[in-house]
Amino acid sequence: MGLKIAILTPFAQRCGIASYSRDLCNALAEQGVDVYVVRTPRLGVKTVELLTDVAERVPFKKVDLIHVQHEYGLFQGLEESFYRILKLYEKPIVSTMHAIGNFIIDPIIADNSNLLITHNKFCKKKLGHPSKIIPHGCKPTKCQPSKESKMAYAIPPEVSIVGYCGFISPYKGLDLLIEAMEKVPNAALLVGGGWHAGPDTQYITRLKERSLTSLEGRCQWIGYVPDEMLSTAYGAMDIVCYGSKISTESGALLMALSHGKATIASSIAPFREKEKARALITFKNVKDLRRKIKKLLKDEDARKELEAGARAYAEANSWDVVSKMHIEAYEELLEKSDL
Repeated sequence: MGLKIAILTPFAQRCGIASYSRDLCNALAEQGVDVYVVRTPRLGVKTVELLTDVAERVPFKKVDLIHVQHEYGLFQGLEESFYRILKLYEKPIVSTMHAIGNFIIDPIIADNSNLLITHNKFCKKKLGHPSKIIPHGCKPTKCQPSKESKMAYAIPPEVSIVGYCGFISPYKGLDLLIEAMEKVPNAALLVGGGWHAGPDTQYITRLKERSLTSLEGRCQWIGYVPDEMLSTAYGAMDIVCYGSKISTESGALLMALSHGKATIASSIAPFREKEKARALITFKNVKDLRRKIKKLLKDEDARKELEAGARAYAEANSWDVVSKMHIEAYEELLEKSDL
């Protein structure tokens, strides 16, 4: 009999954790694991009754263990009630911590899980509880050629493009990129992304108004980019920038690396780890970001070196590799549970 697991996660929604879980589930299935997805709601107010319903839908008689994809907004402080129900199944519980730093909630998850998974050294250290580092997976993907990609967005092939693609909120730092680009001549900004649901937020509207004024004639917003258009969007970008002011990990940034893009990211701990792996470079402030954008646009060799580093990182942390790391962790946990 093969390994059977239940994964509790948002699914089929505009959500980074949903995308992560979809790719993990597919990769595990390719390794022969039977995966049962128990869908947790991404948006809206959570109640004990709602989360009780989620927990009670776990097919505990069919699975060997339960794997929770955890992020604070998914549970809204109701973790204790939720995990208490899960523990009634008497199955090992694994929790992947997609965010860390809540000193009330984190101990509750640690006390009620048999294994915690974090994505990098920064998260492991800050969590303050024993955890296993399993990197966020990557999906190495070949971009559509630059000329065709730019033409798809009515951009002349000779125009240098600096890009961003991902969800847009104040902590993502897109305002820093817009400010930097205001003094980068002979280059344009391409912005892909939006919010999880519905029309633009007030914040996105304000950013659009600012960018379309300060970067008049050289800024284009293309909205949420579906999976089938990612290779075109990234193909149109010569450089990709992520200015996140806080982050534990970034699926959007990893998507840029997966497409082999020269990437500049803010100098925060999770991104500095990738800089040490030569997957990207970081910036300290707007002036530094502007300087590095200009350098990469002019220096093709430096850009190609970063592109090679991005592809190498993506291959080393592909979903195939990451799924095998999960299976090893599952089997080790089940072996301990049998003792």
